[in-house]
Amino acid sequence: MNNQVLVIGGGVAGVQAALDLAEAGAKVVLVERSPSLGGTMAALDKNFPTLDCSICIEAPKLADVGAHPNVEVLANAEVVGLEGEAGDFRATIRQRARFVTDECTRCNLCVDACPVPLPNEFEHAMSTRKAIYTPFPQAVPGAYTIDVDHCLNDPPNYLPCGRCVAACPPKCIDFNQPRVQELERNVVSVIAATGFETMPADSLVEFGYGRHPDILTAMEFERLLAATGPSGGEIIRPSDGAHAEKLLFVLCVGSRDVRHFRYCSRVCCMYSIKEAYQALD
Repeated sequence: MNNQVLVIGGGVAGVQAALDLAEAGAKVVLVERSPSLGGTMAALDKNFPTLDCSICIEAPKLADVGAHPNVEVLANAEVVGLEGEAGDFRATIRQRARFVTDECTRCNLCVDACPVPLPNEFEHAMSTRKAIYTPFPQAVPGAYTIDVDHCLNDPPNYLPCGRCVAACPPKCIDFNQPRVQELERNVVSVIAATGFETMPADSLVEFGYGRHPDILTAMEFERLLAATGPSGGEIIRPSDGAHAEKLLFVLCVGSRDVRHFRYCSRVCCMYSIKEAYQALD
């Protein structure tokens, strides 16, 4: 009897759901659209209210789900179709190539060799990454991925740059991988754990975001607090790199606002108190 479950979203909710199902004996297909599992929690410095290290809590879960024999992890993938009914679904999944095989040892030599710098999405563009990269050190899957939209190569036929290939000791970079594969999985149930997206901060013009470099979103400030972040945990002003001496936190931005979202987000009180406490510590 088919006991396979589809989990859409590889943040902490999707990862925990996959682990619980797998431990109960179900087969799990875990689909995440970014190159690695982890979601927003991986980018947080500490968790409210205990101030425990966020990645210290999540990284073991990522390792467990990546190694679990009952879990198939499909990163760099999206569910593009779902047909059927409860107990009998057919999911169509579109997966983009990593162009790096599982033999990758994460030695970083390919990153050093790559000539293409790009804004680092994980750091909210406050630092750069290369066209070949891993989103964060504890990422699962562990193999690096190539951002083929910005790579100098256009595989499989146009490969003018081979610097990463030449620099890779285990020779695990493969530009012959199909750029996109369509997969089908039959599942009995679906869990949607797709997380959230923040609203564009520059849509609230009265706060000056995007016009002044020292006006940050909560997630940008979160990365400044993180020891693994772009400033090594130092709270600095992006405008001049000097340490910030006074901070102003504005709550309810975009929420409780008839122009955007009328309801309370229920999270900004908690994370603002947490970030303020960390800033004082």
